Formats: sequence, structure tokens, C-alpha cells
Amino acid sequence: MVTLLLMKMPLLEQVTFLQKLDAEDLHLFAELLELREYPPRRRIIQEGQEMDAMYLVVRGTVHVRRMAQKREVMLGRIPTGGFLGEVNLFESGRATASIYAMDEVELASISYAEMRSFMESHPAAGYHMVSSLMGEMAKRLRQTNDRLVNAVYWTSLSPTP
Repeated sequence: MVTLLLMKMPLLEQVTFLQKLDAEDLHLFAELLELREYPPRRRIIQEGQEMDAMYLVVRGTVHVRRMAQKREVMLGRIPTGGFLGEVNLFESGRATASIYAMDEVELASISYAEMRSFMESHPAAGYHMVSSLMGEMAKRLRQTNDRLVNAVYWTSLSPTP
């Protein structure tokens, strides 16, 4: 397993929250990851399920979907080099959306406990990781806010009966 991940080191270097890690820290982090493959259209995570790990998209694209008024709505796509499950690293909880493989997908996962332990034992790397994760979460929150405002605007233009 570790050998496979080490072959994917160039990809790990592209993951935004890992970009500022030095080669040694990145190598140590890679050794903690577990790889899994998923076929196309497979649901990987179910909305509402307990989360205990964070995931990196090593190959392929996943769709993020959430139930809204009895139908599933696509929130976004996460391509190779992206990540998911970061919210529960900071606040334990359940998955806020379902994740589906759109093609052959390979994910690397790390438990929240292992990730916290790594960041505590490598504080400089941990600082860079948390800083980058917060930046990405802020970006996603802004996108969500924009979508919400846009949806409210268009809803307010609908004629009332």
C-alpha cells in the first residue's frame, strides 16, 4: 500500500492543503494514507453517515450530492487532487452530503485521529495543513453563500399565486 502511495507522490504534492509540506513531512503523511478504488456510479459516502476519516481524490472525479425536498441535488464535483471530509476534522459529525464516483475513482483516506496526531507531532506541517484547509473551507463557504443569495433572488422574482 505504501509503495503505491509513494508512486503517487507527485499527485499528493498537488493537493492544496499538502502543497507547503516539505518532502519529508509529505512522505511521512503519505505513509498514513490508505488507498481504495471505487467503480463508476458507486456511492462512496452516504449523507448522514458517521464520518471518521478525510479523503483525497487520487484518481477520478466524485460528485457531491445532497437531499433537498425528496430529491438529490448536485452541489459540486471534486476532481483528482481534491479532498473531502475536512469539516468533520474540526467538528465531529455526520456527512453533510453523499459522495459518488463518476468514473474509476481512487481515494486515499486518513482517520481524523491519525491526522490530528500527525499535525501535533509535526507542528510546522500541521500549521500549513490547517491554514490551507481553512482557506479552502472559506472558499467553499463563499461559493455556497453566492449560490444561496442567487437562489433567494430568483425565488423572489417568482410570481405569487
